[in-house]
Amino acid sequence: MEQGLFVVIEKTDAEQELLQEAAAFSESEGSPLVVLRLLTPEDVQAVESAELTSDIDRAQFEDPVDHQFEEETEAFIQDALDGAEPNHEVDIRIESEGDRATAILDAAADHDCDHVFLVGKRRSPTGKALFGDLTQEIILDFDGTITLSMD
Repeated sequence: MEQGLFVVIEKTDAEQELLQEAAAFSESEGSPLVVLRLLTPEDVQAVESAELTSDIDRAQFEDPVDHQFEEETEAFIQDALDGAEPNHEVDIRIESEGDRATAILDAAADHDCDHVFLVGKRRSPTGKALFGDLTQEIILDFDGTITLSMD
């Protein structure tokens, strides 16, 4: 049985569309979908320096910032799936942009996922050389099925 890992980086329309496919896949396989939210340290610092937008009691949660990102990710899932509640779990990981491929591969291994759903970015050859290419790294290093949508 395959378990899918859906990667959320920017919460785009393309990611919403692919999430719909990933949820349908998960339902057909009868296994939970793991939704990986990748954040940069800068994303976390921006939230930590601002007032948390939700009305949560800071003492109630071990890490209110993580809780806020989980809430945002759950809202993204609900919006993409028109309120449907798929069998899923959310994994939040904070990595620099250069370490994102490793974070995805580690999450897939940690959750025993053999299918990754990822929206890739189109880059010029120069952009790939300067900044690397997350999609290419996953394709080369993941030992399983990849469903890729290009944004």
